Amino acid sequence: MFIDIDRIGSRGLELNDRVALDEDLLIEEESYFLDEITYRVQLTREGSKVRARGNLRTLVSLPCAGCLEPYDLKIDSRFDIILFPVELVEMTNASLSSDEMEYIFFEGDRIDLAKILMEQVNLFIPYKPVCSPECKGLCPTCGANLNYESCQCETSTKEMSFLFNKIKR
Repeated sequence: MFIDIDRIGSRGLELNDRVALDEDLLIEEESYFLDEITYRVQLTREGSKVRARGNLRTLVSLPCAGCLEPYDLKIDSRFDIILFPVELVEMTNASLSSDEMEYIFFEGDRIDLAKILMEQVNLFIPYKPVCSPECKGLCPTCGANLNYESCQCETSTKEMSFLFNKIKR
């Protein structure tokens, strides 16, 4: 999904559409899209830079970091980013400075809109996705999902502690 810079006139360019993107680009393993991405993006030129403002909506299935059960995450993200031409980076230095790393670049006369949308989706995904704040997770000993069942590990651990305390005396 490339947008030619020349299409961005003096009033800008507004894009509204739905798109299905590659699930392999989601940062969370075993996650997938449940719906297409619906987006609205307003592109405006600011000298050699391009400003992209907009929003996107989609639904993603993620595995819970606590109980490993899949759950649905509704994404409704607003963004306002400035894209710089890659030519602004000094070609004499192969590495980027810390200031340059904060920029988002485009190459040539085209902007990769799919890359921008996917980046915004990935930014919305939590570092440690959890199905609910009350998620109890899995028992580290037997693997039981503590949201649905209790396990005997806690009882047996208490019994073992009681027995060891008796032996110590």
